Amino acid sequence: MIPLLGKEAVRALDTASIARGVPGIVLMENAGRGATEAILARFGDHLQRPLIVGGGGQNGGDAWVIARHLLVHGIRPRALVISRDPSRIGGDASPNLHALRSLVAEVEGASVEDVAPEAIGSIRLDGSLVIDGLFGTGLDRPIEGAYAEVVRRLDAAPAPLVALDLPSGIDADTGQVLGVAPHAALTVTFGAQKRGLHQYPGVAHAGEVVLAPIGAPAPSASPVMLVEDSDVAAAVSVRPGDAHKGTAGHVVVVAGSPGTTGAALLAGLGAMRGGAGLVTLATRADQAGMDQRVVELMTAAVGDVDDALRIIAAKADTVVVGPGLGTDDEGMELARGVALEAGAPAVLDADALTAFAGDLEALRKAPAPRVLTPHPGEAARLLGVETAEVQADRYGAAAAIARASGQVVALKGARTVISDGERARVSPAGTPALGVGGTGDVLAGITGAMLGEGRTAFDAAWIAVHLHGRAGERAAVTDRGLFAREVADAVPHVLAALR
Repeated sequence: MIPLLGKEAVRALDTASIARGVPGIVLMENAGRGATEAILARFGDHLQRPLIVGGGGQNGGDAWVIARHLLVHGIRPRALVISRDPSRIGGDASPNLHALRSLVAEVEGASVEDVAPEAIGSIRLDGSLVIDGLFGTGLDRPIEGAYAEVVRRLDAAPAPLVALDLPSGIDADTGQVLGVAPHAALTVTFGAQKRGLHQYPGVAHAGEVVLAPIGAPAPSASPVMLVEDSDVAAAVSVRPGDAHKGTAGHVVVVAGSPGTTGAALLAGLGAMRGGAGLVTLATRADQAGMDQRVVELMTAAVGDVDDALRIIAAKADTVVVGPGLGTDDEGMELARGVALEAGAPAVLDADALTAFAGDLEALRKAPAPRVLTPHPGEAARLLGVETAEVQADRYGAAAAIARASGQVVALKGARTVISDGERARVSPAGTPALGVGGTGDVLAGITGAMLGEGRTAFDAAWIAVHLHGRAGERAAVTDRGLFAREVADAVPHVLAALR
């Protein structure tokens, strides 16, 4: 897994590195050199005369180091110093800017220009490549006024853009746009990966993300980690040769009602493809009708909470409750009863989440672990806020639900966030084609299967999320037109490929 750092952690990393004897100017030199290598590797054909734009802070210092290293490679950059008073530029950026000015004075075709932000409209931004060194990780307020116009001009420039550390205007903690931000083809981030580069809209603005070491060890772990394929391959071990259906886990799916039996079927299919040995669909729907629709799955009729609890006690290693269960009084009573009383670990999805809107604390009393799998709208109802507030800080929203409920949460969406309130995992897997009805039901089933093999709720959730995302990628032909059942069917193929 890859550690993802926020603003405070990045500051702490820099401070600790300097305290251990690595001067800040060395860190800046290493960052600029690493960025230069990444730029040359990706854009070697676009470097006839790159345009390098830096601000008055230390992100600008990284830009001046890059300009100097490009000179060494025989490339003649045009550097713009965007500042109302360049004489006040301080810190490690100052000697690097001074060195660049001295070198450029001796090189024909290269230049350094001081430009007040208000004057950007009179400047031609005609480089073969644009390098954005205006604002970095420390930005904590919206970019406004003349500086916002600078960013808009960079974004509109007719050349690929490379961002240093983050695209200017992207919040390092959340990935939100602070006023305005350019769209980069490449972001070279320094020292460690940033949380904001792995949530939308930050993902869309960052383009390809490359990590440049800065000459000091980055943390090997952090509260927020990015899941890699190898993590899932290592976590889902090969079963012994004498494994059988009784050792693979029995998932009881309490789901489905008249008109929504497909949700129950998809959750059951997800559980089977996720590795469950047995799956029972306990539904409110017509029993005869359900029996006609299933082959590998078993069915049971559920009339009330007592029915469901008897089935669970007799059969279940894990439970999935909620998909298509119904939001009428009977459905809500059934969802709450199973969630609060079933002794087996359970996944709460869809209608089971609605049953706890505004009452998350009740889940603290559950007798076994629960995994909550809300989409952003459901998360908003659970927290009593607007969906936009959830999306503005997905890390914070997932943690808030986990802390209030005392359970594990998988906040679905692009770059799903899995949280237990103290730590989080982010999966980069997925495709817009997953945005279709039923894929969440499949995820609930896969999660139930992972729980059924004896994993913790936290581990079961991030493994299931990543497998589900990769299965969506494998099954999708393009960015739409995917059937949820195709996602389930792709899961074993993805697991085989990851191994």
